[in-house]
Amino acid sequence: MSKAALNAAGVSLSHDLKPAGIAVVILHPGAVLTDMTGGGQGAIDPDASARGLLQRIDELELQATGRFLHENGTVLPW
Repeated sequence: MSKAALNAAGVSLSHDLKPAGIAVVILHPGAVLTDMTGGGQGAIDPDASARGLLQRIDELELQATGRFLHENGTVLPW
């Protein structure tokens, strides 16, 4: 429930800030290869994940506010 609540808070914030021209996006880093993913299991290394997240931020436009995005740009349902 905490992840759903966080996403709902992001969407609520996006509605509040849109009239001021501020976009809000919720980002998912992907399955990153770290010790936390069970001994380095994952689909993407940390540097690639960070590059993807930065690209999503750089591409962010007001009409995309409130979306939940994967680091690769896929819109994720929540």
